[in-house]
Amino acid sequence: FAPIPYVQALREWCDAHDVLLVFDEVQAGFGRCGTMWGFEYYGVLPDLICFGKGVSSSLPLSGVIGRPDVLDLYPPGSMTSTHTGNPVCSAAALASLKKIVEEDLAGNARRLEPVLMEGLNAIQTKHPKVVGNVTGKGLVAGIQMVKAGKKEPDPDLAHDIVERCFHKGLLFFAPVGSWGQTVKISPPLTIKREALEEGLSVLSES
Repeated sequence: FAPIPYVQALREWCDAHDVLLVFDEVQAGFGRCGTMWGFEYYGVLPDLICFGKGVSSSLPLSGVIGRPDVLDLYPPGSMTSTHTGNPVCSAAALASLKKIVEEDLAGNARRLEPVLMEGLNAIQTKHPKVVGNVTGKGLVAGIQMVKAGKKEPDPDLAHDIVERCFHKGLLFFAPVGSWGQTVKISPPLTIKREALEEGLSVLSES
């Protein structure tokens, strides 16, 4: 996550130079970071927001929200195709948004953030030679693996950890990052504290 002052300075720079500020909220949006939108963490308002994934909770749906003066540059009907507006995906999105709002899943992510980060920081303390950095917000985080005693990324170790967790019943994405060195932690927004702590325990053992 970028530092808050950096993003706020970027907003000011965009305003000063008549440049659009675009946020990719495909993974950060809809409660994942402890707020409905990830950009809220920075106290700025983007000109355009791209979203997907969490809006429908798995079915293919994405979109763009933005300033009217930008989106209205294209006349009605010019930004459509034969694949847009799928009724099943749209219904899934409405159901997903209803659950996110009514059950305050963003609030759940916000409340469990200290539990997640405390657990990950404990893992870093336990394995300081191979855990290079821990970062996270809400219910999304990453552990960057490095070669023992160095700053060099270790994608092989990251993959081994994910595989060991899989065999213990804990499912992760494939490692991410420029070199595939980061174990991504992204539990369901509906997760309970007990399940989160159990997952952290398995990760620590792996």
